[in-house]
Amino acid sequence: MANTAAPTSKAPTPAAKETAASATATSPTAPVYQHMPAGTSFFELSRLMVVAIDSAAGRLIQKAQTSPNGPWPAAWSIIAPGAWVIMTAGLTKDGRVAVVAQPSGTTNLSFITEDPNQIGPVDKWSAPVSIGAPPGAFSYQKLSMANDADGRIEIFLTDNQGRIWWIYQNPDQIVQVQKTITPPGSTTPIVVTVDVLAPPAKPWSDWIQLTGQLVTVTAIRQGDGRIALFGINSNLHLYRCQQATAQALKVADWTGWVQIDTTQTGGFIEMAPVIGPLGATNLFALTQNGQVLHTRQMPAGSDTWTQWATPGYTRASNLTLAAGIQGDGDIVLAASDQQHFLQFNAQWDAYTQNWSGWRDFNKSLYPARLTLNYNADGRLALFMLMLMPDGTNGLWTLNQMGIDSSEWEYAWTSLTDNNLKQIVVVRDLTPPV
Repeated sequence: MANTAAPTSKAPTPAAKETAASATATSPTAPVYQHMPAGTSFFELSRLMVVAIDSAAGRLIQKAQTSPNGPWPAAWSIIAPGAWVIMTAGLTKDGRVAVVAQPSGTTNLSFITEDPNQIGPVDKWSAPVSIGAPPGAFSYQKLSMANDADGRIEIFLTDNQGRIWWIYQNPDQIVQVQKTITPPGSTTPIVVTVDVLAPPAKPWSDWIQLTGQLVTVTAIRQGDGRIALFGINSNLHLYRCQQATAQALKVADWTGWVQIDTTQTGGFIEMAPVIGPLGATNLFALTQNGQVLHTRQMPAGSDTWTQWATPGYTRASNLTLAAGIQGDGDIVLAASDQQHFLQFNAQWDAYTQNWSGWRDFNKSLYPARLTLNYNADGRLALFMLMLMPDGTNGLWTLNQMGIDSSEWEYAWTSLTDNNLKQIVVVRDLTPPV
């Protein structure tokens, strides 16, 4: 398929902003980077990867930049054999890409990671490992993955009954081992018993049902390492909760769900949480009327949130929303409206909540789903999954010209013209170089 998106206007570059720190939401260790000027050539050893399920055969596939800031290959690669129904992706504690997916014909979920030695059975991926299924679940509406304060992977899902389920990698256990040492000033070895960390006897917890009923749930690792959950129920009410303790192992370790939509906001159809440059969790959500609203923690890490505000009103209703951070930690939003114009809105100052306002920068022929993530040099990449009339979905990407730039590349890069059912974009922190 030919390039189907035509750019429109470009806006002037934003003014210089104050220095601020950022905690990255997708990195398992949540590193903090200082605000960097536009033109910085390199700041993170990573490459962007798209994990996907194709709509033709249900294959679980991936395509990744060949190197940090590098080009995209022509071909997609198989992650695991067979057909797959639904998936999500994230990172292991050591920065490898991890995938949780449902094989066709079973409700059991499989956990798959990049092989640490890059010699896995299928294109350098480890063989799938079953992590079972929540009791009584027949299908799944949404899967979400996040890293906790220890870097362990935690998985959340909503099933066909709207129940919310949780499973996590068990923490390391403390075991006692004997070691032979020679004390200072002595020539006689002695045997001492010391406590050391060892892998858990059981890699994964049991499936745990959390309170509440939702259609969709999204997990995010907050600036202090605790995971927050955001969800929408069948009545389009929006809820949030978070871990009350850094190492949450049971239902009681979570705060209760708080309904955060109001009579003024009405219901919400989409949500996009992101960690801002001040370390606070920011939630952007799309109302039924197609307006983007914003609430955030104040102060960071607390369970107190600001009232709903608008980062800018749009005359046409938006159909989809994405939130991301540039390499310097500043928040950027992207949206597509009813006429399929693509717009961005950049946060210039997190202290004063100063925004650029919505600016058209491209257009698609058909409705689209949008995803934002950043390159190794900090420039944002926008991924557009275009929903084609015949049911086949193509995927295109384009890059911001520089950190804090309001210019975007003119031409789209096609990653596939059709046949994608679902995508997740991650940053592989163990890329080939």
